[in-house]
Amino acid sequence: MGAVPAMRKCPRCGHLTRADRMVKGFGRDCATQLGLVGRSVDTGHAGPDLLDLLEQEPEDACDGWDRPNQA
Repeated sequence: MGAVPAMRKCPRCGHLTRADRMVKGFGRDCATQLGLVGRSVDTGHAGPDLLDLLEQEPEDACDGWDRPNQA
């Protein structure tokens, strides 16, 4: 069997937590409640998004409602 991981108390709730799973010194649940764990993954993306690349239609552009049906 492998070595037993080090355990530490969470300073917020006092529960024992594996030291390697702590986030900034807090247990995972407490870190989430304190807002230390982001809700999305940071991919390190730099540059324009797909929404930035979409061509924006001018405000007065025709949306097709005034065209006759092309059946």
